[in-house]
Amino acid sequence: MDKNKMEELKFKYISALKVLETKLEIINDEFNQSNIFNPIEHIKTRIKSDESIYNKLKKEGYDITEENIIKKIHDIAGIRIVCSFLSDIERIENLIRNDKDLKIIRRKDYINNPKQTGYSSIHLTVLVPVTTLDKVEYVGVEIQIRTIAMDMWASLEHKLLYKSHKEYSEDLQELMRDFSTTTKNIDKVMEYMIKESSNNYKVGDITKEEIRKAKKIEDTPMLKYELARNLMKEKIENLNYELAITKDSNPIEHIKTRIKKPRSIVRKLEKSNYEISEENMKNHVHDLIGIRIVCSFLSDLYEIKDILESDSTLNIIKEKDYINNPKPNGYRSYHINAIIPVNMIDRTEYVEAEIQLRTLAMDMWASLEHKISYEKNGEIPNYITEQLKDISNRTYEIDSTIENIINNQNKILSNNKVKRLSLTKKSICG
Repeated sequence: MDKNKMEELKFKYISALKVLETKLEIINDEFNQSNIFNPIEHIKTRIKSDESIYNKLKKEGYDITEENIIKKIHDIAGIRIVCSFLSDIERIENLIRNDKDLKIIRRKDYINNPKQTGYSSIHLTVLVPVTTLDKVEYVGVEIQIRTIAMDMWASLEHKLLYKSHKEYSEDLQELMRDFSTTTKNIDKVMEYMIKESSNNYKVGDITKEEIRKAKKIEDTPMLKYELARNLMKEKIENLNYELAITKDSNPIEHIKTRIKKPRSIVRKLEKSNYEISEENMKNHVHDLIGIRIVCSFLSDLYEIKDILESDSTLNIIKEKDYINNPKPNGYRSYHINAIIPVNMIDRTEYVEAEIQLRTLAMDMWASLEHKISYEKNGEIPNYITEQLKDISNRTYEIDSTIENIINNQNKILSNNKVKRLSLTKKSICG
């Protein structure tokens, strides 16, 4: 197929993806502005490469033509919506169904009917209106809706496939099916817990006193914090880009940054019996700027940790290892607190930021636990606390087991390489 024709065709898919992305960003913002839990954890988009499109057609025995690309490949443009809990999937699907601009032409339920590998998700093929110079065309986009637990499994399975050089042993296939069962059980338990611990997903109402105290924080100049967050975000994104170019498998899954909300700052200061003031915020809120780097595997996490520790532009003042020493509630992560110099017009400000390094499994647990407990600002029943600890242990077992698989695989590859070199030497000497 002509390259220019392919680029013209793909431009329509890119345009359709942008239309859908904008719609979802509006939904996301509306949830964030309301006092209802936002069911969306994160959104990812991608366009299939030319090579993947051609290979898929060849694999299914079709000629590479524009007609076959449009009719036979339904996931050229893809958008993944990762939700917190099982019931969130239905909420998001209903929002998509209620959008009059969109038309769902295909639905696949891999949750009730998972793939043989253990993969679970809802797939929707949606026709999206794209306005060209002289007409409106409808372009198909595949929407995948899944929980964060399902997404963790799918991401790990995808990365393991590459780590195993696309050769899955029977043992590894069986293990991934077992992990799929574990994630399904986690989803069921978490769904039960959120319904037990919340009131129709409502975040607690803000009292007048909380609004008054939060206003003191809102009136604080935040420019230096915003600039520091932007500097750190750019640094990590550049690192992510470099790793994506230089490594076969990028150790970074995704990155999140945030500045703590005034209400959360107030809660943190009051919990430690500090008055609400700019000085106390600066001295006692060490995670006002948060950078979260989510990695695929434990070894990836420690690789990123080493890179950050060797960065001469970061003044690291504190590290906390919650992986080997988890918090009492089961929280696991590696925390690095660093001072970032922010060069402003008339001065240099030094701002603290907290970098959290997590695996996909750790991030899944932390995100779900946060929604169940933190936003409620209240006590959690002991039985829910114990269930959360149990799930934390199970997710860490997944991390540890997969790490052992990777290490064993690397040893086998290393041994095979040594054997090949040995045989080569023998043949040369002989």
